[in-house]
This record gives sequence, C-alpha cells and structure tokens, in this order.
Amino acid sequence: MSDLTQRVPTESKLTDRVIVINGATGTLGGAMARALQPQGAQLVLFGRKSDVLNRLADDLSPITGPDGMARPPLIQPVDFSGAKIEDYQTLADALSASFGRVDILIHAMGQGGQLSPLAHADLLKFQESLHVNFTAPFALSRALWPLLEAAGQHGRAKGQMLFFIDRGTPAFGNAYGPAHAALTRLIEQWTNEGDTVRINALDPGPTHSGLRQYRFPGESPGERAQAEDMLPEAFSLLLDESAHGRIIRRQIEAS
Repeated sequence: MSDLTQRVPTESKLTDRVIVINGATGTLGGAMARALQPQGAQLVLFGRKSDVLNRLADDLSPITGPDGMARPPLIQPVDFSGAKIEDYQTLADALSASFGRVDILIHAMGQGGQLSPLAHADLLKFQESLHVNFTAPFALSRALWPLLEAAGQHGRAKGQMLFFIDRGTPAFGNAYGPAHAALTRLIEQWTNEGDTVRINALDPGPTHSGLRQYRFPGESPGERAQAEDMLPEAFSLLLDESAHGRIIRRQIEAS
C-alpha cells in the first residue's frame, strides 16, 4: 500500500468525529477507512461482505489516534439491494442511540450492474443497479439527516456528506452511468436547498478496483490511478469547512 502519510494531514480536525463509511468493503471505502482511522475518528463501517468487513476491522483496531485514544471501528454488514424503508431507519436509530450524531457520511458504495447496451438491458437488473447506485445512497442520507444536522450543534463543525461519483462513459454504461448522472444532479439540488449539512462530491477518475476491472476488463493499468491517489482531494473537502456543493473531478494521465 502507498504511504498514507504522504497523502493526508498529520494533524487534523477529525479526532473523535463519528464517520460512517457506506461501502467500506470497496476499494475507495477501504482506502478512506485506512486513512481516517489514524486521525482518531470513530469509524462505523457499512458493507455487503461481512468477511471483508471483519478483516478491515482487524487491520484498523490497533491504531491509536493523535489524542492517545484507541477507537476500534464498528462494523455493520448490510445489503442495500434488498433494503426496505424501515431498514434505513433502523440503522439511523442504532447510530442515534450509540452516538447521538453523525459528523461525516461517506458514500463509497457502487455496483457495476449488467454490461450490455441499453436496448438489451434486463429490466430487473437495471432497476437493481439504479437502486444500489442512486436510491439507496439517498435513502440512507435522508435517514441520517437529523443526525448530520445534530453534529453542527453545541459549537461543533457542521455535519457533512461526501459522495464518490463517476463521470461515466458515453455508451454501454447501462444503469450505472444514468445512476451517477442522477446522483450528481441530486447533490447539486440538495446543496441549493440549504446549508445545515455540507455536501460535496469527488470523482476520482479511473481507479484500480474490482468494480473498474469488471466494467473495463481490457483497460491497461497505466490508465488507472491507485485509490490512495485521491486522498488529498478527499481530505481537502472533509477539512475545508467552507466547502459546500463542490464537485471535484480528478484528471488521470495515462502512463
């Protein structure tokens, strides 16, 4: 793994922050978890694969933050492809009972969906991909919204959401491309409706991951960045308390 100390601040404002990472078992979510744990944050990790969540938690548990406190991450296996409305509220209620707030919600969950032209798309798979990539992140954000607003009380910094988005491709994106286009528009609309919670987004560009490999199996490694490469931009959005409605799209130069 790349040296994280070269990519993230050695002193930060993230100590003791309650940070929920949705999609922690993915490449981007895992990179964020590994970068945030040494900052002294209390991580809550959501992911579909319980075995991967457990391994990630084992890797992170021994790390002590800059205040000398060890905050082992909490893990919650969850499969949003079949989630009901009440399931999102159950997660919100559990977080409320444990912490009373959520300082940061990071959306790093994604599903590649079916690889086919739109004219040949399987409607059920199309709907599932739309749900996982678009509806589920919104539903979770909506359920946690009161906890994000609570983070900004008592002199604390405003709660915030950071979405990882994808600029998509001109063709053959199936539901994945339209879902991320809709997600971008959702972020723009939400930020124009108020500023009690900061909302920002990062498009890391082509990044080496299982999802990228699935969607672009013929792509050369030189056309992809490493997940850790996006950390400076991600941390700039998390730490800049004036950032609201900002969408950063990283440019990747093929090697």
